[in-house]
Amino acid sequence: MRSVGVARGREPGRRAASADCRGRLALAVLVALAALALVAAPAGAHANLVRSSPSPGTAVDPAPPVVYAEFSEAIDLGYSSLEVLDANGQPVTTGPTQPDPTTPTAMLVPVGELADGTYVVVWRTLSVVDGHVIRGSFAFGVGEPVAPDVAVAVASIESSPAAAVSRWLLFVGVAVLIGGPLQALAQRRGTQPERRRVVERRTALLLLGGGLGALAGQIGLLGTQILVLGGDSLLAGFGEVFGAGQWGVLWIGRTAALAVALVLADQASSSSPDERRRAVAFSGIGLAGVVMAVTISLGSHAAALTEIGPALAADLIHLVAVGAWVGGLPVLLLVVWQARGARTGGAAAADLIEVAARFSAVATVAVGLIVVTGVYSAWLQVVEPERLWSTEYGLLLVVKLALVAPLLALGGVNLAWTRPRLAGAGAARARAAKALRTLVMAEVVMAVAVLGVVGVLTEREPARQVSGDVPLAVEGAGASGDTRVRVRVAPGRPGPNRLEVDVASSGGRTAEADIELQLRYLDTDLGTTVERPVRTEDGTFEAETDAFALAGAWQILAIVRQPGAFDARVPVRLNIGSPTAIGVAEVDATVAMRFWGLALAGMGFVLALATLARQGWAARVRQAGTVTGFAAILLGAGLLIIGPQQGVVPSAVNPIPPDDASVSAGRDIYEAECVSCHGPAGRGDGPLAATLDPPPLDLVIHVPLHPDDALFRFVFNGIEGTGMPAFGERYGELDTWHIINFIQTLPEAARS
Repeated sequence: MRSVGVARGREPGRRAASADCRGRLALAVLVALAALALVAAPAGAHANLVRSSPSPGTAVDPAPPVVYAEFSEAIDLGYSSLEVLDANGQPVTTGPTQPDPTTPTAMLVPVGELADGTYVVVWRTLSVVDGHVIRGSFAFGVGEPVAPDVAVAVASIESSPAAAVSRWLLFVGVAVLIGGPLQALAQRRGTQPERRRVVERRTALLLLGGGLGALAGQIGLLGTQILVLGGDSLLAGFGEVFGAGQWGVLWIGRTAALAVALVLADQASSSSPDERRRAVAFSGIGLAGVVMAVTISLGSHAAALTEIGPALAADLIHLVAVGAWVGGLPVLLLVVWQARGARTGGAAAADLIEVAARFSAVATVAVGLIVVTGVYSAWLQVVEPERLWSTEYGLLLVVKLALVAPLLALGGVNLAWTRPRLAGAGAARARAAKALRTLVMAEVVMAVAVLGVVGVLTEREPARQVSGDVPLAVEGAGASGDTRVRVRVAPGRPGPNRLEVDVASSGGRTAEADIELQLRYLDTDLGTTVERPVRTEDGTFEAETDAFALAGAWQILAIVRQPGAFDARVPVRLNIGSPTAIGVAEVDATVAMRFWGLALAGMGFVLALATLARQGWAARVRQAGTVTGFAAILLGAGLLIIGPQQGVVPSAVNPIPPDDASVSAGRDIYEAECVSCHGPAGRGDGPLAATLDPPPLDLVIHVPLHPDDALFRFVFNGIEGTGMPAFGERYGELDTWHIINFIQTLPEAARS
């Protein structure tokens, strides 16, 4: 009797210890998800053309000394290249492709003296983030318009169906490795020991199968990447994979985590481990799955948005939440299937009700996080609603959403209809249990289909990066005193354009104002005057002009005349043939951070609301989840209301007219601060140039390649990784613009 009493006395202790272990694990998962939501670390996917000099499809005069191209993300110069061909297909470059020292996203190539005619730039990029290769071409003219019969290639990614299938296998495997262990541990409490051991062994076999599927995906991705980078030489492709960018590093890290998961799954599938060792193995497998998700996010489309810190955090939370929900479905199916014989009352029926409650608790949080982070991530990758139906990425995203909707509906039926009927009796309970098995099986099939679409989606170029030859507009603004002028030029390319001018003062629009517009191409004396634009009914001014004959920097000097006041002279700078004319959508970092605040509050609301319910949660996990949820709500509300703290953000155009006074002030600062490195003519040949690595930039070549706001950042903040210091604190914003006005005269001075 004593021995029996001791044995019975130990059982509650074991259960308490096991429950405590599971509680800590669930608590750790909640804290990890909260940390990912609260901490948005920036990162650095497809590298598509966003800006070039000369701009695509434009004519320039004089001929440029270099051809410059900037892309949507960091590129690997060991594989990326620019090649410039004349009308006969002969190369006109005079040296190798070079990196732009000011940014890892751009490259340039020197060209010889170009005669008048049409030239084609053929470019190829390898993303250092996700390893995707994109090729494309564009044409420009020198001294004359681009020939109408010139052939150019639309940017295209080098991919294959094998890569999409490999990613599908990888995603399915990672989801199982994340959600399977979490559900297996969550379902231990209260389940009958014999049935629990059977389910856990089958779960371990399921995890082993998921891991092997992920391994097949890993091998497939490696093979396709070698073929893409190596072409006819597999050895060269292997060297490129592990010697260029971070694709190879992430692949190795993911494979190492997968190896750990496979070893632990093999151990858990044997009959020898006791419950505690199997619980430890399941915990290790789940952690390995999360590590694999981290490596996927670091090589995802989100990682390309270097200026949007929360993008990577949102993607990772999305992946982990998908794993917690979708990866847990097969385990739920195993548990429900094991209990299929429970047709009458008893412990088996109670177990089934508790199992469904615990799965619903986790799934509710996971689905909420998936919806919130999915909306945020989709907005970042699409930006403009019309790209949903005008790009392949957008259409695939719509297909994905069309598959997710019935998947959510199936989960809702289980939650609202099936679960309550499990508490019935006799035949009603049996029908509910059968319906639960059928619906969970349907959910598994739908989830696998959704992940298949995601595998194809990740191989496509994000909708925001898809370029298109669409008639956009170039806009600029300027101010003088209390007079503000905004100019819109459509389509913003050389040739006929429509000018729209809005004039306002501190008291609003002035009905009696009249304006004159003086247009000047900044590198030459080319210019004209639009004396009397037509005033429209809404108070703005409009005019048609053929004055914009060349691509590049133009200044519009708006002379505003009002009765009883001095004339206001407002300079507005803009670039004809600007980056926006290529059609790549830009993400506003400030808007993205405020939207992240809304998303963070939404995730906090989901977490707090789900964990306030007692059913399915351990007390410690429920309390931690509720507190974390309310903290996320407060932090998100703060970000939404206050917004990100910003330093000096320059106008996109120079607000200071480049008159003699400004150029002279800039020359004085240049001679005092810059001559020692850049030299008196800006050719990078100052007395200290030989001591710097990398050497100072040749301003004659580099200044025309960058817009005003980029030049402002270089001077004001310095250039990281070079000898260029920051002058902003010493000279301020006004003098920085004076410096820019002076250095923009150096290219013209070098030609004279």
